[in-house]
Amino acid sequence: MTTRILASTSTRILSRPSSLLRAQSTRAMTVPTLLSVTELKKQLGGPIVLDGSWHMPAEKRDPIQEFKNEHLPGARYFDIESIKDKTSSFPHMMPTATQFAQQVGELGITNNDHIVVYDTAGFFSAPRVYWMFKAFGHDKVSVLNGGLKAWKAAGYSVESGDGKVQAKEYKVPKLDIDVIRYHDQILQLVRDENSKTTIIDARGADRFTGQAPEPRAGLSSGHMPGAKNVSFKQLFDSKTGELYDNAQLASVFEKAGVDVSKLKNEPVVLSCGSGVTASVLYFALERLGLKKLAVYDGSWTEYASLNQGPIVKDL
Repeated sequence: MTTRILASTSTRILSRPSSLLRAQSTRAMTVPTLLSVTELKKQLGGPIVLDGSWHMPAEKRDPIQEFKNEHLPGARYFDIESIKDKTSSFPHMMPTATQFAQQVGELGITNNDHIVVYDTAGFFSAPRVYWMFKAFGHDKVSVLNGGLKAWKAAGYSVESGDGKVQAKEYKVPKLDIDVIRYHDQILQLVRDENSKTTIIDARGADRFTGQAPEPRAGLSSGHMPGAKNVSFKQLFDSKTGELYDNAQLASVFEKAGVDVSKLKNEPVVLSCGSGVTASVLYFALERLGLKKLAVYDGSWTEYASLNQGPIVKDL
């Protein structure tokens, strides 16, 4: 196998917003990051339940209509394609704190509510919503293990409808700059041969190595120099949609050359196609006790589209 590096000739660097501050967190109460369907069933009517389902464009699915057809009792729909930076040309980038507060408030949520997020796949896009809330200092947030798939498998009831509720005030939070990375920061990382930061990519192996095309037309596949590859699909049971236990998670990362025991307090950046499944890695590694995790918001779509950093292909 040979490794080929495609070096970019462009030098323009996009800077992250200068106004971002560390988040003010809602740590008054600790909630579990992962809830089983049995645990949630006992708590229905307490936490606010959000359906954070999102699908790849090629699937041509309508998650909003699917939500209207069936969802957990009392659930509301969190639209990743709406609660985003609408000025960006890249998909579902992080919105401003003001926009986040406005749209989350429209879902009838306050800063002190306990949020439980699920998706229809089991463990796919819900962690992205989890990460967004965490990034804006809302720590009382959990992911439903196995999502709608596990809920229905347990024989629990669902309901239909648009899930509309009365809006509430969600005070404008501050973004925690420690858990998000921007293009200029990533370029610095990949150009620094002495960097101590580990980059882990959640895409499939074929896309990571450059042997398969990206689902977005015209986008080069491959990976950033030095990145490790752990497909998000390796972290949960494909039949049940439930996340593996910590021992199994650690084993998956170890087989990919990532010794989590040595990264507890080391910086780790997670990337994927567009920032969604990188959040699955974020969630799993957080459960394994890693403290310095960040998601590259634009991920491979931004990195390869701007073509300002080297692209490695293992052919």
